[in-house]
Amino acid sequence: MDTTSPETWVGMFPNVPEAALVPSEEPPSELARRIGEGMTMGTRNYDLEKSSEDWTEESHRQLNQKNHGVFLRNLRYRLMSMYRRIFTLVFCVNLALLLFLSIGEKPYLAKISNASLGNLLAAVLIRNDNIINFLFRLFASMPTTWPLPIRRLGAKIYHLGGLHSGCAIFAVGWHLWLTIAMTRSASADLPASVLSVSLCYGILVLLTLQATLAYPNLRQKHHNSFEYTHRYFGWMTVFLAWFLVLSLTRDLSQISGQSLGLALITSPAFWFLLFILMSIVSPWALTRKMPIKIQVLSRHACRIYIYDRRFAKAYPGSFVRLSTNPAGEWHSFAAIAESTENGGPGGYSVVVSNAGDWTGGMISRAFEDTPKEIWIRGVPTCGVLHVAKMFRKIVLVATGSGIGPCLAVLRAGEVEARVLWSTREPQATYGRAIVDDVLKADPQAVIYDTQKRGRPDVVKMAYGIYIQAHAEAVIIISNPALTHRVVYGLESRGIPAFGAIWDS
Repeated sequence: MDTTSPETWVGMFPNVPEAALVPSEEPPSELARRIGEGMTMGTRNYDLEKSSEDWTEESHRQLNQKNHGVFLRNLRYRLMSMYRRIFTLVFCVNLALLLFLSIGEKPYLAKISNASLGNLLAAVLIRNDNIINFLFRLFASMPTTWPLPIRRLGAKIYHLGGLHSGCAIFAVGWHLWLTIAMTRSASADLPASVLSVSLCYGILVLLTLQATLAYPNLRQKHHNSFEYTHRYFGWMTVFLAWFLVLSLTRDLSQISGQSLGLALITSPAFWFLLFILMSIVSPWALTRKMPIKIQVLSRHACRIYIYDRRFAKAYPGSFVRLSTNPAGEWHSFAAIAESTENGGPGGYSVVVSNAGDWTGGMISRAFEDTPKEIWIRGVPTCGVLHVAKMFRKIVLVATGSGIGPCLAVLRAGEVEARVLWSTREPQATYGRAIVDDVLKADPQAVIYDTQKRGRPDVVKMAYGIYIQAHAEAVIIISNPALTHRVVYGLESRGIPAFGAIWDS
């Protein structure tokens, strides 16, 4: 199949207007004017005020009182979120291991090394695409006939980042102890060689820098630095760890009398490191450059269509990682599966809104010189919206381009859903095609235009739709501040609510 032909692309994505897929010969200014007038989006018109007739009822519904007292409420839903509970569990397990090794016989260097690499292995594995997909699908397979409290707890699977951060922090802690023990060992003329001690200090510096920049406030302010240090310092850490394991195993084998080969294959640290390497390499081994077509929605948003049928098919609640430079920054976007009637399995699209330099640059390039290809890493990976299928009926709350991830769930039709979408000039910004999809899935969708009405009380509106629709859960895709406010505002009133936690 010739994926560079405009006719091929129109056939692969039959629901997308041809004018949106075939590069326009019009100057950018004229194309922008036409898009602003809605001329490239078809001929169907919607009065969004009329399509959301009952929004006033939902926005004026009185909220119930919050459960528990202020102290217990903040303890349960803020201080001890599921993410922090998992972190605390990791802390308890490592504390028990520390006490076990500290009591009685002085711990060997190999045991401390195993504890450090064991934590590092858990931290790396829980970030592997295939492990994430397995766990999400396992929990999401709960029948909807199971009691709601059980499904509500299982839907918290997206907090698995607590295991990553907990194990990573304790990997640094164990390695610090290993460095101190090896320094003392070398000064006392015991097994550790100068090479082993030097490697240990080098790894400690790299791990400390990664852990420091992963602190939430620093990560948010310096996200690119966080991404680069996590990637490249992480690779350097594994590289040096191999030399450390070889050197330390050699040092210890000289005392035990074992051959180096036998000592390696019987050492847990060797196998831990091997699985760490495999987990890191696997998504990068699937990095590929794929042909794309871009549909310009407005000056603030575009939609990228990707023909990627050679790899795993996009499914509801999954995201893909995209980049224009594989050595540079990567960005995650929700994958919206496209029709397979003519395009074959694997075709999907992503909605990109102007939220920074990279996304803004992508939209600008779409006007000036449409990119022909883009880099993709790994396979489509489950995100928070994948838990939607665990409930009989849900309320999807989105602001701005957050409607993109929700479209994947709405199109799949696996769960009955009501929609609350709050954004500025929805039709002018995102186009009639997306508005069509929303209203097709939920004819009673509340599409709230903030340009005309100002910012809504999303907690109150989501609560009103939840009550009116007799839903089982609410899922929100928005910015961090609003997501946290809505999830807390609903959970503290006993309503199952879920939203991304930005821990990666």
